Amino acid sequence: MKKKWFKNKPFINAVAKTGRFKILMFLLVILGIFAAFNFNKYDRNLFSGIIFCHTQITFITLFHFLMLLATLNTCIVFYQYDNYLIRLENKKKVIKKLVILVLQINGCLLLLFFLVYLSIYNLVMLDCYNVKEVFDYGIKTDIYAIYTMFKFYMLETIFMIINTILFVILNEGKTAILNVAYILGFFLIIPKTTNQLPFLPWNYYYMLDYHSFLNEVMYFILFSFICIGIILLLVKLGTVQKRGHVHEN
Repeated sequence: MKKKWFKNKPFINAVAKTGRFKILMFLLVILGIFAAFNFNKYDRNLFSGIIFCHTQITFITLFHFLMLLATLNTCIVFYQYDNYLIRLENKKKVIKKLVILVLQINGCLLLLFFLVYLSIYNLVMLDCYNVKEVFDYGIKTDIYAIYTMFKFYMLETIFMIINTILFVILNEGKTAILNVAYILGFFLIIPKTTNQLPFLPWNYYYMLDYHSFLNEVMYFILFSFICIGIILLLVKLGTVQKRGHVHEN
């Protein structure tokens, strides 16, 4: 991994020097501060606050939007290296290289967000470490908070990969439009129970009662496999396209 990092260092430096990247860093710091104070005022608790924040529509949509912008920015900069793209033998290598680069750069942005969010949030929630039951799951909020964060950032990572491949197949404009439609889904499709179309992607951001923690985890694992299948199909589609149909800046 260290070797790949240094091999991508010229691209990482190029992305980091862009004005768009610096603006994204600033916005993620602001979002980290917002997230630190985004908890239920009537349930002031460290773990309950983490769950509340990561299942709240405003935070979810803002975070997804900033990660989308970060992904598109990296893709745009990468596609400016025409000579390097020519050296790559096929589209599959282009997609692989670009996905790794996006995950590295977005990972750095995510680390920045975490440092801001967790530092301030722990100060805000000092001495508020009580735990309580979650639904009838037989687990406490500390365990569920860890699971909620893992699920949220795993979903965002999956969508980073999907958006990167969509950029190669389509372009930044069409990829952005698809994501705007996806974000609107958070406001238009709000499931009240797990029986309402359980495999819609928006369901997995909300705190829904699956009747048992095992059921919830299994649903998420199954959905993750569906997403992996979609990624593989998109990679196949991207690799069979003619060069003229692939996005070029």
